[in-house]
Parts: sequence; structure tokens; C-alpha cells
Amino acid sequence: MIRVYDSINKKFLLQLSGHDGGVWALKYVHDGILVSGSADRTVRIWDIKRGCCTHVFKGHSSTVGCLDLLEYKNTKYVVTGSRDNTLHVWKLPEVSSTTDHQAEHDCPLIFHTPEENPYFVGVLRGHTASIRTVSGHGNIVISASYDSTLIVWDIAEMKCLYILSGHTDRVYPAIYDYERKRCISAGMDSTIRIWDLENISNNGECSNATNCAYPCTKILESMYALQGHTALVGLLKLSDKFLVSAAADGSIRVWDANDYSRKFSYDHTDFSSITACYVSDSILASGSEGQLDIYNLRNGQLVHSNILGGADHIWSIEFRGNTLVTAAEKDGQSFLAFLDFS
Repeated sequence: MIRVYDSINKKFLLQLSGHDGGVWALKYVHDGILVSGSADRTVRIWDIKRGCCTHVFKGHSSTVGCLDLLEYKNTKYVVTGSRDNTLHVWKLPEVSSTTDHQAEHDCPLIFHTPEENPYFVGVLRGHTASIRTVSGHGNIVISASYDSTLIVWDIAEMKCLYILSGHTDRVYPAIYDYERKRCISAGMDSTIRIWDLENISNNGECSNATNCAYPCTKILESMYALQGHTALVGLLKLSDKFLVSAAADGSIRVWDANDYSRKFSYDHTDFSSITACYVSDSILASGSEGQLDIYNLRNGQLVHSNILGGADHIWSIEFRGNTLVTAAEKDGQSFLAFLDFS
């Protein structure tokens, strides 16, 4: 299920039910529209204002674990990644496309196959293992996979552009830094890699992605390989000034987002895995197994430590204005905490 809260008034609004499995991916679009991906292999479009699901997309054969939203030439797209090793591309339905029957009965349009779905664009095949992350902007999408590669796709032409090969183990987070035309990735090999997507014409070899209809350029070397962690780097966060990497060994590294020089280093003495992270140009908030800390990135100092007290796990952190919102767990119960720093 999905629970929706009002972060301004700090109260529960409604519950969205419909998925038959855990919800692994969630993105808010605009005007109360939400997109979710689930272990039940479906993608759902939700209208929060009406409190209902409007569309159900089927086509993946395993868990939909990640998704991203893109806009290209005035059309919005949903790109989903799955444990079935594929990406699916869909057009995002307009709210106004809801039928009279739906409005009257609050029932979703269910498309059982991609072929009958007018919003289905196509399938991107090339990975040989589960897709962990999807990150895109405009017509460019980057997928990170447990097969240790990343693939850069053009969804306008539905083809593979580049295969980024350099990690020696599973790739977990990836960010498409579209302003700098770079891809940032990290994973099980404990490294962070930066790929320059603008200057790669002589940096690879012609190759074919498995099951991919088009030849790609296989990039063999990354622009940078950043060291500083000793375990899985599971989180990457990017602001205008900073790149933050956080790892399962309890370490956090703050890098300059332009030249990737290391600015600050933080290490949890109990080696508890960093499970959540938020960064802006002035603030870093990190969550681990029971601890929520806030750092001032103007001087690198820790300004608030363990501010949630007895929480057992911190799962997610977001800032909106002066309010920090975190999803946490205590004694087996999940909850949201709203912290006001005004």
C-alpha cells in the first residue's frame, strides 16, 4: 500500500491500495499524480486528489524495482526497470484522459499486455541481470545493473548508445548529471565512477549489447574512479556543488561536483550502514541504523547528532524549506517524522 501525508500540516491524508506486492519504486509527477512500481510486476498511475488508481500497466515479468520520469518534446514518459533485465518505456497518461466510466466508478484502466496499451512505447533490452537504477533527462536514460554495467539509452529512437563497462561487481546507484553531461555510478566494488558522455568518441570499441537491436560503443574506462570506501557504495546524491557517496561500512564522502576533489569525510565508528541521505549546497543529512545526523557543508561540521533518538532504522530523508521529513522504523513499526528547523 501507499500512504500519503500532508507535509505542511503534518498529517495523514489517505491510503492508496491496489498493488499485490511490495512497492519498490515511487515518483511524484505534478498536480497530484503519482507513479509506482511493484513486486506484483505492474506499474500504476494514481490520482491523489481523487484518491484512486487511474491506470495499470502490465508487461514486466518480474519486480519493477526502479523508475524515472522524463519529458521530451512536450511528452512525459515513464521509464521502468525490472528484475527481468529490461526497461519499459511508457507515455504518462494525462489526468484529462480519464474516461467517464473511470470517473463514475473510480476504477483503473488495466492494460494486460503492452500490445493493447496505447501508452506503451517499447522495451529496451541489453542487460543480463536485474536493473537496479534508472536515471534520465530529456531523451537520455541511464540504467545501472547487477551485471556490472551501465547502459545509456536514447528513448526517442529506442536504442542503446553506450555501454559503460568498468565496475567489477554489481552497480547500485547511478545519476545522470545532464548539466555536465556525465554519468555517476557506484556499487559493490566500493568505487564511484564518473563517465564523460560528451568526449567519448575515441574511448571505446564497437560492441553489441545482448538482445539489443543496435550496435553500441562500449566504453572501457571511466573519466574518474573515486576511492574512499571499503564496502558497497549504495547511495549517491548530487547537488550543484557537491556529490555525496555513502556506504555500507558507515562512511560518507563529500566530493566537489565539478572536479571530484574530496571535501569532507565522515565515518560512523560503529560501522553501521548508511541507509538514507539528503544533500543540498549547504546541508547534508544522513541516516543509518538508528541515527540521524545533520552536517553544515559550509564548514563541514556536525550540527545535529542522533536527533531521532530511539529509531532503529532510517529509510529516507527529504528537506522541504525548513522541514525535514524522514521515514523511519522503531520496534518493528514504520513512521514518518517531521522536524522543523525554522
